[in-house]
Amino acid sequence: MKKFTAALIAAAIVVPTLAAAPAMAQPMRHDDHRGSSKTVVTKQVTYKTFRKGERFDRNRARNYQQVDYRKYRNVKAPPRGYHYVRSGNDLLLVGITSGIISAVTTGMFR
Repeated sequence: MKKFTAALIAAAIVVPTLAAAPAMAQPMRHDDHRGSSKTVVTKQVTYKTFRKGERFDRNRARNYQQVDYRKYRNVKAPPRGYHYVRSGNDLLLVGITSGIISAVTTGMFR
């Protein structure tokens, strides 16, 4: 049992150094690009148009915010367990616990 434990510890020490060795062996490259500008890569977010019956994901909503229904005309109070959210120019009635969209009012915000 002692030999097995010693071999296991030795393997744990040797394996990480072998994995890091090829990365460390490569020489560093310094490319000289005179007059060129830097390219910045940003994370691109794809927005989605939501429909009734779908699950709402706030990360895919454009201009996401919770909406106070009292500030807008012709918007009734949400039923218990639901709330209104904004996604783009649309007003969505979403279940709080389930996240399922039960109503969509398009073009509410201009």
